[in-house]
Amino acid sequence: MPRRISPLARRRRLMTVLAAILVILVGAWSWFAVTKIYFPRLDPAPKDADVLVQVGGIPWKDYQTARDTAQRLGIRDLVLSDPSSGSSVRDRYCGPLEGVRVHCFAPDPSTTRGEARGFAELAEQNDWHSAYVLATGREHVERARLYFSRCWDGELAVNRPTSGRPFRTHLSQSWYQTAGWLKAVQDSSC
Repeated sequence: MPRRISPLARRRRLMTVLAAILVILVGAWSWFAVTKIYFPRLDPAPKDADVLVQVGGIPWKDYQTARDTAQRLGIRDLVLSDPSSGSSVRDRYCGPLEGVRVHCFAPDPSTTRGEARGFAELAEQNDWHSAYVLATGREHVERARLYFSRCWDGELAVNRPTSGRPFRTHLSQSWYQTAGWLKAVQDSSC
């Protein structure tokens, strides 16, 4: 005759299984957060990139830094994305720049995927083969790399802007970027 398991034993077994599942989920997310969000691969600025791309959703000063970086590195083309579609970026940062052609666009949709799609169209029109992409921050680097590599098959280097962020922004970005990754893995198209 099979031995009956007491309700207390069943409850303990269930709690053990739930605790194990929780430990596995927390461990998996921790690995993900360390490798994809907090300590991503940061590529150095290439010596001969065709274009520098600054994705949007950044502090205003990062647009100016992108302009300065393009000039300093001798990159002939600069792409600035403005997901807000406001005139502020256009008015302040899309003007002429000595030795650099500035291209500004509002991505559609107003997401990293939209930015990668918009850039891929510009890259084809301008015959660009290598790009140096500056994400919105350290937490965004690997997801930007994912989308840009899905939409464009050129040589890609990805880094973050030089400006720092407050600690609380890093914390909030971990959840935001996790949600962004979940969305990115659901649809592997450009």
